[in-house]
Amino acid sequence: MEAHAGTPSITVRGIAVIRTEPDEASLILTLNALRDDPGAALSEVAARSNALAALLDELGVARTDRTTTGIMLEEEWDHTDQGRRSLGHRATSRLSVRLADPELIGRLVTKATSDLAAAVHGPNWMISLDNPVRLEAARLAAADARRRAEAYAEGIGARLGRLAGLREPGTREPHVQTSMRAMAGHGSMHVELGEHEIAAFVDATFTLELD
Repeated sequence: MEAHAGTPSITVRGIAVIRTEPDEASLILTLNALRDDPGAALSEVAARSNALAALLDELGVARTDRTTTGIMLEEEWDHTDQGRRSLGHRATSRLSVRLADPELIGRLVTKATSDLAAAVHGPNWMISLDNPVRLEAARLAAADARRRAEAYAEGIGARLGRLAGLREPGTREPHVQTSMRAMAGHGSMHVELGEHEIAAFVDATFTLELD
């Protein structure tokens, strides 16, 4: 217990964890080419990037759900006993795509890897900020805080009084990531959402009424 403005009080942490299916996922699609001439490497990646954009249009992925996160052009070297020698110039383009439909994720992975030789990293599954399950977890955490406070109060022969303070501590949520690489085959990649945890924490302070 802690003193609160001269009145006996207790502060407890309420916790709630709900498992639910994610409603968003992000994929990182990387295109790269190694050529002797830097312009040739960049031109090849640019052409494949345009083809990837056309594929995303075809699949109905909104432009607002695509973000270019990196464009690089650098020379690569091989280090030998005789010194280093140039392997050529590598151009790289990296695109982040946000998706909601698991079937669409599978189709995109299959087409991007087989048709465009893209490297795929993800999916990173997320639960959107406006998902109602977040508010449900908050309600359950608050109820858990009251139950805990009542139990502590009962244990010392006191009664729980009014709510004196409520604070949400900072939390981190795990993001589940699966890495996928190019695979041969004609069928779409099968993608499973699974269930992921949403956790809510709240620190509640109640006054105590002592006999």
